[in-house]
Amino acid sequence: MIGLLSIPTWIVHFSSVIEWSLAMVLFYVIGKRMNNVWFKRMPIVMIPYMLSGFCALVYHITEDTWVGLNELQSYLTFFGSCCFAFWAFLFLRSVTATSKSKGVGRG
Repeated sequence: MIGLLSIPTWIVHFSSVIEWSLAMVLFYVIGKRMNNVWFKRMPIVMIPYMLSGFCALVYHITEDTWVGLNELQSYLTFFGSCCFAFWAFLFLRSVTATSKSKGVGRG
């Protein structure tokens, strides 16, 4: 056991942070290729979750001694959820406005 976690748990923690990083890059690249401002903005919204993941890693690397990191992680996760909700609201509002301006759904 490394620290207080087993090796499979460490693998899950590190792979989650790596996966999140790749998702951020992919959203930006796809948004740039599609010229979609909403996909290009998505990585900015994902930053609080990424920081939350780093807090979890550091918390466990220090063998759970930095108690403040655990609390910071929960606040970052909550803030990340709020950011995603706000992004989704703005995204759906823009899609609705675009479909109305194009006359989609009119008989």
